[in-house]
Amino acid sequence: MSLTNAPQVYLVGAGPGNPLLLSKKAERCIQRADVILYDQLVNPFILQLSSPQTEWIHVGKTPYTTYMRQDEINALMIEKTKTHQTVVRLKGGDPAIFGRLADEVDILKAHHISFEVVPGITAASAAMSQLHRGLTERGVARNITFTTGHFKDNEESSIDITTLKNGGTLAIYMGVKRLPKLMQEVQNEVEDDLPVAVIFNATCVNQQVIAGHVSTITDKIAALPERPGPGITIVGHVVRDILEEVPVLSQVDYVCIKGKRSNCMEQAMDIYEAGGWAIIDDREALTLHPTQVELLDVLIEKTSFTHVLGEA
Repeated sequence: MSLTNAPQVYLVGAGPGNPLLLSKKAERCIQRADVILYDQLVNPFILQLSSPQTEWIHVGKTPYTTYMRQDEINALMIEKTKTHQTVVRLKGGDPAIFGRLADEVDILKAHHISFEVVPGITAASAAMSQLHRGLTERGVARNITFTTGHFKDNEESSIDITTLKNGGTLAIYMGVKRLPKLMQEVQNEVEDDLPVAVIFNATCVNQQVIAGHVSTITDKIAALPERPGPGITIVGHVVRDILEEVPVLSQVDYVCIKGKRSNCMEQAMDIYEAGGWAIIDDREALTLHPTQVELLDVLIEKTSFTHVLGEA
């Protein structure tokens, strides 16, 4: 809860999905929240760091469904400050990297609402950590460009590959759908057949890495039986020698822990530490906000759990 009577908005980065990579500041904001407006890529377990009374509102995009436009999200955020003291706008990754942060900051300023930006680990950094590599490397790549492969209203725009021409690293967010066109652009401008790695669901239990070169990566992705999820593409010599696909874990524990949230939290974190996935089923709590019950109903129904536990 804010120390003043004025409403406070926190624009918070939830990181790449693994709750252990959430910053302490982000965790504290979520714990204080009266309402959380969260994106599609936020791990639902991270929401459970909040109070059982916190309102959860999904404002993210899902395939083949209607979704909130940015102006609608802005309006809802402002509306919630009239009835709630602490509002958290929770975004996957880092809100300052392709997270439409400026749009939300501008609307908050226009309404004279106090706010704070809380950074999170962005997808490119998270992905490279899983490859045990850096986005930069002495003697290999001294600079990096972050770009997006998805443009407003699906317009066709070229990506800036100046960094690649100078021996640097290119990180492409939201570019898997347009990967053939993007790789053709690189081939047209760069003589070397550069290494490429596409990391899907970085740091999560369903992480998958496909590696190749500019000339081969498109066919490798096309050969997948289905797209594994959101992916980030890294182009450049920092992903050299990652020529074989990093295997998906053969056995992942999906655990449902039944009990009081505060009693189960440490047990759930231990499961994530061990490489598993967990959610706490505390729907029997009389104080649980209806929006939390609604999400847990859907999530628990559709998840095939390997273990169902009681609180430790």
